[in-house]
Amino acid sequence: MIKNALNTFLITLFLTASIAAQENAPRAVNFNNQGAAELKRGNYAAAIEFFNRAIDLEPNYATAFYNLGTAYARLARFEPAIDAFEKAIRLYPAYAEAHNQLGVAYLESGENEKAVQALKQAVRLKSTDAVAFYNLGCAFIREKKIGDAIDALEKAKQLDENNSEIRINLGYAYGQQKRYAQAIAEIEKAVEIDQTDEQAQMLLCNLHMAAKDREAALAQYAKLKERNPTLARKLLGEIYKDKIISISDL
Repeated sequence: MIKNALNTFLITLFLTASIAAQENAPRAVNFNNQGAAELKRGNYAAAIEFFNRAIDLEPNYATAFYNLGTAYARLARFEPAIDAFEKAIRLYPAYAEAHNQLGVAYLESGENEKAVQALKQAVRLKSTDAVAFYNLGCAFIREKKIGDAIDALEKAKQLDENNSEIRINLGYAYGQQKRYAQAIAEIEKAVEIDQTDEQAQMLLCNLHMAAKDREAALAQYAKLKERNPTLARKLLGEIYKDKIISISDL
């Protein structure tokens, strides 16, 4: 009689746990979705609270851990961000986006070698992700592995040819190898894509000067003189920084 009562108790306990699990799942999803909405609004502290509530209900919720890491990263709190991304990956090893964001968090923390390893895994898992290849290229630049950086950034460019940031970093990498023709071609394309990008304009000027082509640098100054006189003056300063100039030079 006691044995039967024990069995009944265990069955009841199992059923209760199953019902609780069924109830927790939609509640966890709801908390995660609320967190995602707060994340989009820029309310990162509120987002973190919702993601943690989702995880409390569903400890194996990889997406909630990924979103939690993203919220921490937006606050530049990279240690808890790394922890959250790593937990997402442990739950779902093929989570390419989590590997990518883990790499970025490592990069922002100055752990460049770990960043490279995470980002390599991201592109292995998702070979069509231009952002992951771009991030990998940036990590290789930090590591001063310029040849590897060029390879990664060229792949990123193939996947997203109208991205000025990819072009700027690729041009910079070519410039580091003194391959000025290729570097200038990439930065000129970046300027064509986004004519308001001062970084690209200045880098293009510096590359012309590194290639000992002051005439090309002056031609760029002439193009900018009316459209962006402030930037044009900066460029002129770069062009003539090693030369005493007179009023007639202006």
